Amino acid sequence: MYLELISTITPLLLIFMTEECVDTIFIKLNIFHAECLKLILSKTLGYAIVAGSVFVKFPQIAKIYSGGSVVGLSLATFVLETFCVIMNVSYNYAQSLPFSTWGESFFILVQLIVLLAQYFHYTSNKILLLVTPLLVPGLTVALTTLSHQYLALGLTAAIPLMALSKILQIKSNFINGHTGQLSFVTNLLNFLGTLARLFTVIQEVDDNLILFNIAAVFLLNTIIVLQFFLYWNVEPPKEKSS
Repeated sequence: MYLELISTITPLLLIFMTEECVDTIFIKLNIFHAECLKLILSKTLGYAIVAGSVFVKFPQIAKIYSGGSVVGLSLATFVLETFCVIMNVSYNYAQSLPFSTWGESFFILVQLIVLLAQYFHYTSNKILLLVTPLLVPGLTVALTTLSHQYLALGLTAAIPLMALSKILQIKSNFINGHTGQLSFVTNLLNFLGTLARLFTVIQEVDDNLILFNIAAVFLLNTIIVLQFFLYWNVEPPKEKSS
């Protein structure tokens, strides 16, 4: 009876562990097997990150919409981040890596398209407002057809570019002396997400390129979160009405 039940639910269990771990934990009843427990934790965190990423940039989107402004936000940051996320999605998809280790990038990319559209809307750039929702998905799909060699080269280039995108926002915050329309909730979620993603990549992905990429982003996300506390009580200047 018990073995029949385990056999029935095995496809569900395999979402969070390997067949070896199913056998170890549920057949041999070695429920404290360290490697299997780490894998289960990693898989659970991975899917939690993917689920959370569906809404991670919504606070930023909402703040821009409610404020009717993109003051304090860096277009270069948005553009560079979008390119880097495009490369991450294309590389991971082409490599057939587990969705639990990169799925958040897909949902973040969708939200970045919305953020770029907002930026171009509030800066009255109608051409880019119309082109962006078509260009970004098209480029992502096209890149997945490239060979591993070129995708790896693109992802390698994306590491310093992603760092640059964060550095530009950090610099903008320091120069302005405030965080403007930047959303604390979104950046806190980014910080927590990259912290958890570091753990899942270490556990599940044997790729130093991806690991270095996540580690660099985590460090810069930490600095941005610290800036919120530094400028917590500083209000950005009101925009002059024309």
